[in-house]
Amino acid sequence: MTPAEDVGRPAPDRHRVFVAVPLSPAVREAAAGARAAFAAHADRCRWVSPRQLHLTLAFLGDITTAQMADAVDAARAAAASAAPFLVAFAGVGAFPSLAAPRVLWVGVAAGDDRLAALAGALEAALRARRFAPDPRPFAPHLTLARARGTGRPPDLRRGSEAFGRVTIGEQPVAELIVVKSVLGPSEPVHTVVGTARLGDASRGLEVS
Repeated sequence: MTPAEDVGRPAPDRHRVFVAVPLSPAVREAAAGARAAFAAHADRCRWVSPRQLHLTLAFLGDITTAQMADAVDAARAAAASAAPFLVAFAGVGAFPSLAAPRVLWVGVAAGDDRLAALAGALEAALRARRFAPDPRPFAPHLTLARARGTGRPPDLRRGSEAFGRVTIGEQPVAELIVVKSVLGPSEPVHTVVGTARLGDASRGLEVS
């Protein structure tokens, strides 16, 4: 999403921002271990550091400080109407395809419907605050790596029969985080600028 009113306007206080579900340490570690599925092509990829892994619900692009506060408000509005639930991660794959991958990912095996509902509520709350909707459909995943360079990416179809057998684990989804990302020479620096608890955590987890 991008703020509709500021498209094409230069501004001095721009921040690269996204809204995400934070991952548990166990899921981060297991997801990083899923790199083994792509070991034959490891040198062709730029791997995401385990501490940078997250489940993105909305990427807002470059927004102003005032809009960043609106994004936190939107995350809290969306989270308030949702009860905590469990999500499970399993399987690996690539966008746009295994034959020409640009992004390597870990998939969501359970809880994807609840994530989609939460992402939809977040989009509605953002639109109410004059953010333009993302034209791409929501596809929950953890980004593991991106293909290096501009040449032809590696063909991952060979050996892909094992991709569906990769198991990561599960964790509760109990809060959203709004994150400012500053690009650096090696990896982005992420700073949480706001949090939003889902519903009333005392109600317990809902398993879809």
